[in-house]
Amino acid sequence: MTESAAYPAGCARTHLIAELAPGDEAVLAGRIAAGIGTDGPRLKDESGEISLAFGQTPERPRNGDVVELRGTWQPPDFQVRTHRVLAPALRAPEAGRAPGILRTRARILAFIRRFFENAGFLEVETPLLVRSPGMEPHLDAFETVYCDNGHVRRYYLPTSPEYAMKRLLSSGYERIFQICKSFRQDAPGPMHSPEFTLLEWYRAYADYTTIMADTENLIHGLVREVTGDSSVVYRGRTIDFTPPWQRLTVREAFARYAGVYAGPAADLDAFIREARQQGHRSVSPDDPFEVAYFKVFLDAVEKQLGAGRPTFLMDYPAEMAALARLKQDAPGIAERFELYVSGVELANAFTELNNPAEQRTRLENEAAQRKHAGRPAYPIDEEFLGALEAGMPPAGGIALGIDRLLMVLTDSRHIRDVVAIPFGES
Repeated sequence: MTESAAYPAGCARTHLIAELAPGDEAVLAGRIAAGIGTDGPRLKDESGEISLAFGQTPERPRNGDVVELRGTWQPPDFQVRTHRVLAPALRAPEAGRAPGILRTRARILAFIRRFFENAGFLEVETPLLVRSPGMEPHLDAFETVYCDNGHVRRYYLPTSPEYAMKRLLSSGYERIFQICKSFRQDAPGPMHSPEFTLLEWYRAYADYTTIMADTENLIHGLVREVTGDSSVVYRGRTIDFTPPWQRLTVREAFARYAGVYAGPAADLDAFIREARQQGHRSVSPDDPFEVAYFKVFLDAVEKQLGAGRPTFLMDYPAEMAALARLKQDAPGIAERFELYVSGVELANAFTELNNPAEQRTRLENEAAQRKHAGRPAYPIDEEFLGALEAGMPPAGGIALGIDRLLMVLTDSRHIRDVVAIPFGES
């Protein structure tokens, strides 16, 4: 068979499967799929699938072939008179995502853009090759090099677009959002992918309470867009997204769900003692602050958050402030929240720190922690600090995981189920 005969040019398709009415004479195109049980072959296109009847045709396309079919729709079968193979299946095709997942993803992204554009936000794009990917002690970035006339420069894929977007805030863009890929050297798992999609937005002259209201309105609108209701079922739980959502401080959450009232940063010895008395035996007397905190948090607190309705876990110890401002009337507390739904973290938000001296100190401390832990060393982002020195207005900002949000809205169990081509298959 010649190359042109095996892969003919063009196609005379007249209908999608979903457009057929009984009695229609039509030319269909799509992929042949095996029937279920005793059913005959079926044709699939982007609109659906249909059962086929080939009559006495001696040659039939094989399972997986991409074909053009001429015939008549006579329910329950499309009566095929002639067929033409457009692309033979020389191997099994890749399995697609669950029906409707990618369309739901597209609807979500379109809704997000409408939401922010209607609120006067500007969509921005920032670089995916950066000189400083973020200094968080527990995150590692992907590294690459760029050669310029013999000079080798080291670049990284960003763990978040945060630094770049704050430079734009400092430049006078007061309401900005971005949907982008971010990258972290995490082991893949049901809730984690080294490559993932983030939504970040920032409001100048606002704080984390304003960002909470944004988040409620955005996600409640998304739920209604996808389901037509205010609730979804995720992990066997019905979650009601009607605002207002639960607001729970870190201290309140540890007291309510772990029986621990002492603050881990304010009185670590008392925190460890209470935790062990409450049965959290994995906590050791010599654990440092964050180790003790996360042992109790993961054991008793996180799985309780967002049961029935979303929870904003807010007001973190200052030692966990990251890039958040500290409360003026309670400097031991950071104006930070994380959003949880059915025990799953969806977002991390701050009233943004805009003091350049304090920000430099925090970045230097994080660099020292990375060195002490034996993690790769990253340069401090001087352009970001320069933007703060030029004056960044008070602001609130948030990073929200699109993939995890889609998992919740579609009751998916693995992050691989909600992306077009999962990590490791690209």
